[in-house]
Amino acid sequence: MKNLIFKLILPIICNILSIILIIFIYKLNMIPNKYLYLCIFILLSINIINILLFMGKKRLSKVLGIILSIMIIITSLFGIFYTDKVNTLLSKAFNNNKIEITGYGVIVLKNSNYNELKDLTNKKIGYLSINDNEYVDLIDIKGELIKYQNVYTLYEDLLNKKIDSMIIDKAYLDLLEDEYSELFNNIKVIHTYSLETKLENTNIISNLDSINIFISGSDARTDTIAERSRSDVNMIMTVNPKTHTILLTSIPRDYYVQLHNRTGLKDKLTHAGIYGVNMSKDTVADLFDIKIDYSIKVCFNSVVEVVDLIGGIDVYSDKTFNSYHIKGWVVPEGMNHFNGREALAYSRERYAYTDGDIHRVQNQQQVLEAIIEKIIKDKTILKRYDQILESFSNLYRTDISEDYIKLIVKDQLTNMSDWTVERQYVTGSGAMLETYSMPGRNLWVMIPNEESMNKAKTKLNEVYNG
Repeated sequence: MKNLIFKLILPIICNILSIILIIFIYKLNMIPNKYLYLCIFILLSINIINILLFMGKKRLSKVLGIILSIMIIITSLFGIFYTDKVNTLLSKAFNNNKIEITGYGVIVLKNSNYNELKDLTNKKIGYLSINDNEYVDLIDIKGELIKYQNVYTLYEDLLNKKIDSMIIDKAYLDLLEDEYSELFNNIKVIHTYSLETKLENTNIISNLDSINIFISGSDARTDTIAERSRSDVNMIMTVNPKTHTILLTSIPRDYYVQLHNRTGLKDKLTHAGIYGVNMSKDTVADLFDIKIDYSIKVCFNSVVEVVDLIGGIDVYSDKTFNSYHIKGWVVPEGMNHFNGREALAYSRERYAYTDGDIHRVQNQQQVLEAIIEKIIKDKTILKRYDQILESFSNLYRTDISEDYIKLIVKDQLTNMSDWTVERQYVTGSGAMLETYSMPGRNLWVMIPNEESMNKAKTKLNEVYNG
């Protein structure tokens, strides 16, 4: 009976586990074929040797067979566990943008006696009606609802006590604060609720083709990345895996553009984020007359945590300046090593430069390029990529498919090519105009420069088409 166990049971277990491991590695679809075939050959050879050892008549042969079997079992189990873990991490890290949240608040004056919804019974309640009204129906409030088309009039009527409360998309509060600096000292939120919208990207890319990715940086106060908010950073990342080139194209937040599928007044690009990341993505696609395949949305805290996770980044500053966002911090001209907080402050800086927002988008590109280069080139990061990937997945939302990422990784492991990162940005001139989201008040906007746009479009298409 013991001889049967030695000669049959252990080798069979080893063979089964080895086959399962090969299946898991194959399904992972990240290992280049030459390494996959080598792995199969090694596992096959070891299992053949193991069987021959058990068939030997000498005691030493059987002892070596047992030792080798234990090694095969441990190695196979570890490999199965690890490949399954990688698959799980990738499924969490990519195509994780399943829903979008619109947050609403019931707002009253801070010095009022209203503290909960029931206090507003039979009171006058204003709400903003630009695109939809269904959010008002979701709240159980027994008051007189008054429709407003202008957010300024809505807020000023609250200040002047012509209405007792207002219901508003919370993203509009940040817009109002730009005009009314004391906004949050004057109001209080007595009730919040939200609407969830399912997001679905049917754009599945199964080949290693060029793609355009829209990167949106939210300036929201909330840490909930899925919540709609203004897009402070607007960037197109063009990735060409065949030429191993990445092009970053930045658009100023105040660019005066026509919102996708909207008529009438144009708007600041940053305002497009109020209507969802897809609105921002589609608006940028219209502006450049291109197809944008995927999007990534991050918030300010994401930048801090990502940079700290990878151990900081090195960025060259073209001048010495006092940071507006970190009081007392002086950024010297030359190469600097930034932690997360410093990287965020640098990417938000505009007051230190005569060209303001134009220079800010250049800083943002520098920070993103430094993050990409650190991840690609730092071997210590590659060794603990599973830990980093698990942490990263909570810091952004994207509809990029994990299958496409696997193709990129597989190609990189095959060729080990260096990537070239290029940068460009578009410019414009300032003007005071009404906007779609904030009608009735002239706001500072940037009129796109046609020559700048044409150059950017040409460069983008050159990189995309290789």
